[in-house]
Amino acid sequence: MKTRSLIRRVILSVLLIESLCALGFVASAVWHEYRMRMRALDVTLQGRSDSLVGAVQDAEDPEDRVMVDPTEFNPPSTDVYAVYSQGRVIAGSSSRAPQALFSKGKDGYRDVTADGNRYRVLQRDALRIIDREETGGVGLRRPITVLYAVRSNHIRHEVAEAVSFYAVASFAFLCASAIALIVLLRRSLEPLKELAAEAARIQANALVFQPPPSARGVAELQPLVDALSRSMANVRHAFDRQQRFVSDAAHELKTAVAVVRSSVQLLTMRVRSQEEYQQGLGQVLSDNGRLEDLVSRMLTLARFGEGSQAGLVEVDLCAQVQLALDHLARFAEAHGVRLKPSCSAPIQVLLPVDAAQVLVSNLVMNAIQHCENGSEVRVSVELREGAARPVGLEVQDFGSGIAAENLPHVFDRFFREDPSRSRKTGGAGLGLAICKSIVEAVDGSIEIQSEQGAGTTVTVSLRLSA
Repeated sequence: MKTRSLIRRVILSVLLIESLCALGFVASAVWHEYRMRMRALDVTLQGRSDSLVGAVQDAEDPEDRVMVDPTEFNPPSTDVYAVYSQGRVIAGSSSRAPQALFSKGKDGYRDVTADGNRYRVLQRDALRIIDREETGGVGLRRPITVLYAVRSNHIRHEVAEAVSFYAVASFAFLCASAIALIVLLRRSLEPLKELAAEAARIQANALVFQPPPSARGVAELQPLVDALSRSMANVRHAFDRQQRFVSDAAHELKTAVAVVRSSVQLLTMRVRSQEEYQQGLGQVLSDNGRLEDLVSRMLTLARFGEGSQAGLVEVDLCAQVQLALDHLARFAEAHGVRLKPSCSAPIQVLLPVDAAQVLVSNLVMNAIQHCENGSEVRVSVELREGAARPVGLEVQDFGSGIAAENLPHVFDRFFREDPSRSRKTGGAGLGLAICKSIVEAVDGSIEIQSEQGAGTTVTVSLRLSA
């Protein structure tokens, strides 16, 4: 898989954002500079048109026409103007001026391109009042229309020169910020590199993880530090459990093999009768059966202890309980224990294949082994409304119970409350551990309550199948 640099992605993202901001800034500067310079040009245009209006004088001819006094108005040579009175042009700039500028339009400012030049044109109506002696001091009102145009080519050049400064400054800022960003990001990511280096030091024979102080001091890295610390603690715990399991399994297997070997050695120590040989071989088969049962239980624990939810099947828990109790009926009868089931309508749950029989059989058999002759074991399945895990499987006995100090350890592998490890009650110490693995594999829970001398109740809570 192709790797991508986080620093490069961040730098490119930041530079892209800064570039967009710079483009927006330059565009705003262009618009502002152009607007301000055009406003200044319009003011100039307004002033020159006012001067042109002021230069309009009476022609003192029989037709009462007006004219522009050239001594009072001297515009720049590049300016173009025209004065209309009574629908006729009474004054204008050189005849070589572009005729497109003399065409009347709407009053106000407009832009016109003519002969390769751009012009800013102002058209306005004005009223010129002219005093005459024969009118007795009453001014003559002469309406006129003024068109005045000045070149605006220089506006673009001036705006370009002004904006070029902003563009160069923005580019320099982008370069400087890119360099600063690279340096800062590398320094900021240094704690992450130290954290990765510390994590790389973890080995199978040294499950130790000490997060560096630099990583603990970064708030954004704290969740990662905590997650790695928790994961490392879980790995150590699982590794320790695995080592204890291997050690306990080796001890149990060694003990079982030693028992079989002792039985065989006992038979070969001297010549025995046929009946003694038959009894001895029967004892060897019995011991070998216990060894086979231990190995089977260890394999079962390994299978369900993987915690995988693959291979789940929908089963009727009530039917599975009744089937398990039917199989254990003779075992219970041999111990003088009555089995009392209680289950109403079918209740469907999801469990791994064969898990229901293993779960119920282990719980009931464990209860039978700790009951006295004439006692009973109650097995019930009920549906509890409103609970997160509404299916409840309860196995209750009235036997010897469990000491309070041993309750926290009853689900540990190879744990047996009987310190003598007797063949009658000791078992392999895997039954409850197997039950816990089965229940946790389907997101269930298992609890045990016991009072020494009064009995034990094991409660399993499961979810309904969807």
